[in-house]
Amino acid sequence: MRAAYYRVLCPLYVRRIGAGTQFFGPIRLGRPFSNVTIGSHNMMGYGVFMQTGRASSISIGDHCSINSFCHLVAGERIVIGNNVAIAELVSIRDQEHRFHPDHGVRGQGFDVAPIMIEDNVWIGRGVYIGPGSHIRRGSIVGANSVVRGEFPPNVLIAGAPAVVKKELD
Repeated sequence: MRAAYYRVLCPLYVRRIGAGTQFFGPIRLGRPFSNVTIGSHNMMGYGVFMQTGRASSISIGDHCSINSFCHLVAGERIVIGNNVAIAELVSIRDQEHRFHPDHGVRGQGFDVAPIMIEDNVWIGRGVYIGPGSHIRRGSIVGANSVVRGEFPPNVLIAGAPAVVKKELD
C-alpha cells in the first residue's frame, strides 16, 4: 500500500521508484522535486530521510536495504550500487561544515565531494560516511565507524577514523 502511495506521489518527490520496492513506514524527503532515484526490489525502513539540493542527486541501485532512521544528504551526489545492505541509524553525507577555531562553524561554508558505494557492500549500524568516500565492492563497514576516503574492494573497514582491518576471502 505504501509503495503505491509513493509511486502516485513519485513525480512530486522522486524521479523514479523501481518495481517491487517496499516501504516499511514513512520516508522523509527534504523537499518536493528531489533528484532521487530508487531502483527495483529495495527495502526502505521506517523514517529514512533523503535530501538533495537543486543540482545534487541520490541514486540507489537494485536489491538494496536501507534500514530505519538512515539519513542520506547530498550536496553533490551519492551513488549506492546494487545489493547493498545498510543497517539502521547510518548517516551518509557528501558535505561537511567547515570549521575555524576563531569563527566557529556558522558561516564557514561546506566541503562537498561525491560519495560512491559499490555493489555488494554491507554497512553496519550507526556508521557515518563523509564527503569523498568511495567504498568498493564486496566490503563490510563495521558498526559505528567514521568513514572518509577511498578503500579497496573486499575488505573489512572499521574504526573512528575507519581503516582497513583485513581482507575478505
